[in-house]
Amino acid sequence: MKIAFDILEDGHDVEPGSEYLECYMIFNVKMCFTRKARFVANGSKTRDPNITTYTGVVSRETVQIALTYAALNGLDLMAADIKNAYLQAPISGKYWTRCGPEFGSEHQGKKARIVRFLYGTKSAGADFRNHLQDCMDLLGFTSCLADPDLWMRKAMSDKGIE
Repeated sequence: MKIAFDILEDGHDVEPGSEYLECYMIFNVKMCFTRKARFVANGSKTRDPNITTYTGVVSRETVQIALTYAALNGLDLMAADIKNAYLQAPISGKYWTRCGPEFGSEHQGKKARIVRFLYGTKSAGADFRNHLQDCMDLLGFTSCLADPDLWMRKAMSDKGIE
């Protein structure tokens, strides 16, 4: 969790124009008795961003078409679930919070700049989508024109076919 914050030492202040975000822990116990804790921001108390805030999800139909196309053409597919990669995206706005007991006694009460995405911020989906696009571009993938949440890259088969 500490990767998402830049904890300021006593006497240092946040940049002008930074917005305070109230943050808290949420605990969840699932039906199978697994437990999960999340540190979330209360984004309902922040102003609305002037950009689209959604992150996409590849549709079931797109996956079915891609699987069918690959099978008909003898292509190999790679699929991945990015799970907690959502938490790696840099945040687009300037936000700060005050450290609570979950930061440890040495940081409790200090101010901290929020530098990575937190669940609950209004621009989190868009921030993650932009970060994912940068990563996929770096790896040589392109977004499909029919469904921008399907990423493709040319590959060479064992037979030398692209």
